[in-house]
Amino acid sequence: MRHISNPPCRQLPLFGSLKPVTTSLPRLHRNRTPPPDPSHHRPTTMRPTPRLLTARLPAFSPTGIAGVLTHPHPRPALIALYNHTLAVLSKLPPHSVYRQSTEALTQRRLDAVSAVKPAGWNDYLATRRQNGLQGDVDIRDVAAYMRARLHDLVETTTSAGSAAYAGAEMRHWAGFPAPAGHDDRAPPEPDPAADPLDDADADDSEELEHLVRQRGTEIELEPQLSAEQVAEIEHRIGEGLLEQVIEEGWAELQCAEAMRDDRVWEPLAVVPEEGQWVGFERPAVGP
Repeated sequence: MRHISNPPCRQLPLFGSLKPVTTSLPRLHRNRTPPPDPSHHRPTTMRPTPRLLTARLPAFSPTGIAGVLTHPHPRPALIALYNHTLAVLSKLPPHSVYRQSTEALTQRRLDAVSAVKPAGWNDYLATRRQNGLQGDVDIRDVAAYMRARLHDLVETTTSAGSAAYAGAEMRHWAGFPAPAGHDDRAPPEPDPAADPLDDADADDSEELEHLVRQRGTEIELEPQLSAEQVAEIEHRIGEGLLEQVIEEGWAELQCAEAMRDDRVWEPLAVVPEEGQWVGFERPAVGP
């Protein structure tokens, strides 16, 4: 029987006897560009990117709320309205609780509106100072501007809702005649009970409207707010749209004027009888 012998196995060297493998790869740092000298490094100037602000909706465009249109210039209107309200409240006694609470609320909202300034505010302020004007814009200037814009709205609109809005706004601003410096003749004193739009057929209505419109164009108010700035003021106040905030300001002004005219802090003319303001109470039931 033939035996087949296995070929002799090749013995592999132990790990300890292996020779290290050398490579001929070039060193990485040989051809690398040396780092720049910090002394010759020119610092990069970071230039601010101009922020593109979104324009507001056109004046008297719908706001989505029935009977409320976009105000043509809300910031100066609110500032003038709040300053006038504070002036009316100053006529009330300092110990009046109504004066204290309303002054605090009005001042807080005035600070919120004044903190947001439109683009070009510094140039506008410098122009006012050159003209000898200090402080905020006068409410009579804002009233003349608003009457001119409202007259333009009445002449161009075909919507009954826009005409009704213009009539309501005109009644608000009719109580503040334009300063005499804007025209040689002062307009006649408005009747608070009459609708300013009902006198369209009067003989001098066309001339009066021309004077009011002329005063409005001569008065230069501050630059317009952007849509982002309007949203910021609305967030600071937290009472809805600026148009709604303006309506609340008119209501508060009317209330302050009523408090001043009625002198509610004085004693009553007729002293109430003892127990007049005591409510009806059930008698205590015994056990």
